[in-house]
Amino acid sequence: MKVTDHTRVPAQLGYLLDELRRAGVTTYADLATALNRQGLRPARGRWNAHGLYLLMRRHRRAHPAARLNAGRALYSRRAAEARRLIGRLKRRGLHKASLIAGALNARGSTTPRHGRLWTARSVARVWQGSRRRRRLPHR
Repeated sequence: MKVTDHTRVPAQLGYLLDELRRAGVTTYADLATALNRQGLRPARGRWNAHGLYLLMRRHRRAHPAARLNAGRALYSRRAAEARRLIGRLKRRGLHKASLIAGALNARGSTTPRHGRLWTARSVARVWQGSRRRRRLPHR
């Protein structure tokens, strides 16, 4: 399917990219690969990471609600979901971070920030993140 209506492209693709990001595809390079595989092409050539970055920047400026699917807001939502999964796995008897990382990788889950495979250290950081990152009030 060729994308030809250039006036509606940022809104339609912007919301599609938001859905892909919520599903765990986090990097612009991976998003470009997903769009190219689905046959959604720009006016010329193929999607690349920089082109998608510019498209998403325009989309977020035009649609303020789309800012909830980027940056800190997206990370906090994905981290909260990862904490729920980690807690569920701990209640099922997996207490070592390396075992939890293996179970999360087997499910196809990726880390909240960069969308990479889980390691024991990333499990520990996400699990302790809510308690560790509390900021002191400014004086």
